[in-house]
Amino acid sequence: MTGLDCNILVQLALQDHPANTATIAAVQAQAKLGEQLVFPSLVADEFLHVITDERRFKPPLTMIEGLDWMENFLSNSAVSLLEPKPESLRQALRWMRQFNLGRKRILDTQLAAIFHTAGIRRLLTSNPADFQLFGVFEILTP
Repeated sequence: MTGLDCNILVQLALQDHPANTATIAAVQAQAKLGEQLVFPSLVADEFLHVITDERRFKPPLTMIEGLDWMENFLSNSAVSLLEPKPESLRQALRWMRQFNLGRKRILDTQLAAIFHTAGIRRLLTSNPADFQLFGVFEILTP
């Protein structure tokens, strides 16, 4: 299984994004390897928040367009939602303390902990520094 970060979904959804073509190729390469592409609902929430932000994109997707894109993406048999385990929060708290992380790292650390406690060892992200610190992932970038 390969975990997907929010930035990957944004790059897939926006055809005019500079990384769109490379991201499509990276996702297709994982699917061709037989990898299941997974992410928790936390990523879907962040995706909808980001993709509809007019300060980030001109024009942004409307909420309906974002919802439609997410539902379509989730209908792909190679894509599935990842349910957080109870241990995920404990792991995130340990990492926050261990690496002396501040408030700007809470959500990334929670995401990493969800992936880690689910046994995900490979992540596709455009922000490798968000995950390298933990030392438990193979980081793939588009």
